[in-house]
Amino acid sequence: MYGLRKRKWSKDLIKQFFLFISLFLVGCAGLQPVTDTNRIFQRVIQAPGYSKEQIFNGTKIWIAENFNSAKAVIEYENKDDWTIIGNGIIPYPCTGFDCVAKMNWKVPFTMRVDIKDQKFRLTFSNIHLSWPPSYNATFGAQPGYNGPVRTQGDLDAIKPKFLKFGDALLASFKTNRQKSDW
Repeated sequence: MYGLRKRKWSKDLIKQFFLFISLFLVGCAGLQPVTDTNRIFQRVIQAPGYSKEQIFNGTKIWIAENFNSAKAVIEYENKDDWTIIGNGIIPYPCTGFDCVAKMNWKVPFTMRVDIKDQKFRLTFSNIHLSWPPSYNATFGAQPGYNGPVRTQGDLDAIKPKFLKFGDALLASFKTNRQKSDW
């Protein structure tokens, strides 16, 4: 009886060991450094039925209503090239226990919109993280940070939020079209 019990305990220990190693390796994947080229990404959004003019004007309105920035929100606009470049800041999109440590984090970024008839391309670049300095009794003073996103885990948390901007922009064009008929 003792031999069976010992063998079962060993199997459980081995399972726990491999579970721990798996979790450790998955956690390490998020700590991989981010290269400069990975900090820039794009998405093309189809906008059937919308002209360059409608997309251009709708994008300017959406940026003005949705971006929070200490700098000028629209950095550059050129109707000849059909390009708008804006600066924005969003809260870091944390979830669960992660929010305890990253509650005051901000994500400053640059968004470029290149426009053609019935479609537009969003390019996100200059993606940074910033957080204020802090102090707590356990860890003491912690310095603030304002610099590029350093880990793949942070970029993976931020990227889906940015990619949803295209859908929000497209939805706002429909809303602006309805408002123009008031």
